[in-house]
Amino acid sequence: MTRIALPRQTFSRRLALGRLLALIGIGAGALAAAPCAAAADAWPARPIRLLLGYPPGGGTDTVARLLALQLSKVLGQQVVVENRPGASGTIATQQVVRSAPDGYTLLFSTASPLTGAPLTMKGLQYDPVNDLTPITLVGNGPFMLVAHPAFAPNTLGELVEYARAHPGQVNYASPGNSTANYFFCELLNMDAGIQTTAVAYRGSAALLNDLMGGQVQYTLDTPGTTLPLIRQGKLKALAVLDEKRLEQAPDIPTAKEAGFPQLVGGSWYGILAPQGTPADIIDTLYRATRTSLDTPEMRAVMAERDVQIRGTTPAEFAQFIGAEYARWKQVTERLGVTPQ
Repeated sequence: MTRIALPRQTFSRRLALGRLLALIGIGAGALAAAPCAAAADAWPARPIRLLLGYPPGGGTDTVARLLALQLSKVLGQQVVVENRPGASGTIATQQVVRSAPDGYTLLFSTASPLTGAPLTMKGLQYDPVNDLTPITLVGNGPFMLVAHPAFAPNTLGELVEYARAHPGQVNYASPGNSTANYFFCELLNMDAGIQTTAVAYRGSAALLNDLMGGQVQYTLDTPGTTLPLIRQGKLKALAVLDEKRLEQAPDIPTAKEAGFPQLVGGSWYGILAPQGTPADIIDTLYRATRTSLDTPEMRAVMAERDVQIRGTTPAEFAQFIGAEYARWKQVTERLGVTPQ
């Protein structure tokens, strides 16, 4: 068999060509793999948990679940609400603080674990300023002062008179002594010179059941939760803690009209992430929440509950939390409340 010897130059060229093709193949493989790597790193790539420190069925739970539904559509991943009730929302907050800062575990919070608990609870396992990153203030709205239908007073002024005549015999319900509900009721006690007794509950649903059953006499809760019960005759309204009367219930006077101008405020809702969550994820969540809040579904449910949609920037939300903390710090000092 005769072998044909290739010229050395031809062999070298073929070798060089082979190497070039190999390099091209490697480069093409790398380019093909790049989109896959980017896709693997894209956020969100799996469902997101939205932790809530209150039981199902209350006003906060309702808002959180509707918002989670809208966020799921915007983000293209399911946002799942998980209820972790107890200790004025601090249990859920602690769990979020201890979670990985990857955007997959978030906190849907009220004022209690961020501005109330640090002022009233000893041994708190987190720092609301340094351990959490604010994303946005979802909305805020006023409290309604409501009572059992058989309770004698029909106005805030009559409640004050009744409590003065029956010191220590009137009970009010609150979700705990770290909540704005509790602070406002105690502020009323102090400014009106009355004595009423706080009865703590783990959430709004159990609280309202006992109120309708007559175990407690009055409470503060959101209009969205209380107005349907008022219209059904299961509760009666004594006052609304707002600057002006509600459009949905113009016959209910404000606490200011009864002579208590400091009783203005209520509940608010916000979303936060563990400290260290990447800034681009925080920005994506902020923008997704703004988009979700602008949907007809969210606008309708917030209007029904007399909650003003906010959608603040992360920096604005941080400033809001700081102002709320300063406000309640002054109140707790006036009340002589110390962490326990």
